Amino acid sequence: MCVTDERPPRVRRVARLSVSEDETIIAGVTSLGDRIYVVCKMSNVIAVFTSHQPFRRLQDIVVHGLLYPFDIAASASTSCLYVPALSGSVWRVNVDSGAVVQWLSGVPAIAVSVTSEDRIVLLVTIDSQRDDDGRWTWRGEVHVCSPEAVTEAIVKLSPDITLPWSVVMTTRKTFVVSHGLEEHVMHRVCEVDMTGRVLKSFGSTPGYGVGQLNAPFCVSLDDKERVIVADFGNNRVLLLNKQLTSPRVLATWRPQSDDDTRFPWRVHYDSHTGSLLVGFASGHIDIYKLN
Repeated sequence: MCVTDERPPRVRRVARLSVSEDETIIAGVTSLGDRIYVVCKMSNVIAVFTSHQPFRRLQDIVVHGLLYPFDIAASASTSCLYVPALSGSVWRVNVDSGAVVQWLSGVPAIAVSVTSEDRIVLLVTIDSQRDDDGRWTWRGEVHVCSPEAVTEAIVKLSPDITLPWSVVMTTRKTFVVSHGLEEHVMHRVCEVDMTGRVLKSFGSTPGYGVGQLNAPFCVSLDDKERVIVADFGNNRVLLLNKQLTSPRVLATWRPQSDDDTRFPWRVHYDSHTGSLLVGFASGHIDIYKLN
């Protein structure tokens, strides 16, 4: 059962999966059929789990040539996984046939999602700069591609969207983008149209308040297209309605030691099981049921 706007969601954690013993950041998590697929930074392995109890780990998928994956998304109609990487390549893995191809090259994508119409949506960095202290800044474009790797649309994001991290496309043909990091002025979730114009937003300067975010690294949509946000710096996951208002805390973590799970890096809503998958900087996945 999906979350509704009419009542507060009931959230129940059902499992915690340990993906990496080296506390490697979960770079991406997605689901396809009855499987969960996970990539970690600095690894060319896609970890595979069953999506039901007892969430058994299955045989890993090794992608030779994959360097520093950034994210992962799945297409149900083609049974393919898409993985952007530091090299500027986007890899495609067919989980039925086992075929692995370098689907795109020369595209510095840091996030990927797939629409219900099987369009691959990439968040591509542009205007990247590094200051004297070694800190990076960048802006972004959204590329919408067909399964045949044909670019069907390029949307240049508004200049005030600095350091974008994640993108999903709605059925309204708009895009939900999260952006912001550390000392940068605005940490927000924005809805933008096909021209890149900001239609609405949630967030402001970084902080801990109800209307603030602190490094929103990832967004996902539930069955009603409400927005789920990995509020990394605040150690919580938020739910926003379609208007990007009425924030509700779905889950929060209060680590007591350096070994505790903290910093939700990736979120993915699994419409097949009604589960929320949360990937952490500590190399774990928490699985929640939303009722």
